[in-house]
Amino acid sequence: MSMAWERWQEVYQDLKFANRMGGGAIRRMLNRKLSMAWEKWQFTAAELARQQFLLQGAVNRILKRKMSMAWEKWQQVYQDLKFANRMGGGALNRKLSMAFEKWQFTFGVWLQAAEMAYQQRRLGSSAILQGAVNRMLFLLQGAVNRILKRKMSMAWEKWQEVYQDLKFANRMGGGAIRRMLNRKLSM
Repeated sequence: MSMAWERWQEVYQDLKFANRMGGGAIRRMLNRKLSMAWEKWQFTAAELARQQFLLQGAVNRILKRKMSMAWEKWQQVYQDLKFANRMGGGALNRKLSMAFEKWQFTFGVWLQAAEMAYQQRRLGSSAILQGAVNRMLFLLQGAVNRILKRKMSMAWEKWQEVYQDLKFANRMGGGAIRRMLNRKLSM
């Protein structure tokens, strides 16, 4: 009895599915023009959505030009390094990392500017804008001072370079001298 019931359910499901499929095909044939119009509408809607997506991408690339340029530069460097690695030069990952960090920095600057603009719009005050202007003026003033006091800036950078070199040499030499002085202890 159970097998008969299951068999009946299986046959019922098969017939129900066949009727639904056949009924859909028959309805489409009877309403051929309506079906054609529906298919045309679907195609047109999909095409408009695709074109809108492409247009929005182009507008975003124009509005976010620097970020887009940094991203495209990173992609180019990535492709070049990927090719070079495939050709046998495996030590080029550093350049890839540098390009990605440049993109991250550019994106971070853009993100900060967008956040400041949003906060200014939201708060309606110029305090945030004034803070950004002050920060930019501080950075600009440092750059101008370096240009005006070029010789002093060069001397300062040279001193830092010599200091780093001497610090490294002392660390390396100090270890060698300690080993020479304590040579008898290590024997």
